[in-house]
Amino acid sequence: MAKAKKIKEEELQAVREAIANFNRAKTTLGDLEYQKSQLVSQVMELEAALKLEQEKLEKEYGSITVNLETGEYEEAVQEAKLAE
Repeated sequence: MAKAKKIKEEELQAVREAIANFNRAKTTLGDLEYQKSQLVSQVMELEAALKLEQEKLEKEYGSITVNLETGEYEEAVQEAKLAE
């Protein structure tokens, strides 16, 4: 039986290391994509909560602009749409 041909040990080690690095990067990317999907979901929930608070204020005070530092508000200025 013929002797099996082999690559050099340092070449084999370099390929193993490259594969391990590639697999770690793919795993990290997957983890980041999962975190991204969780954050997107959280942002959507927070946006819905913000809209709800804005709707409550609009129902109570009408269309207003609120100074977030002082709580003072003034009626929002509606820009007139010009017919073309």
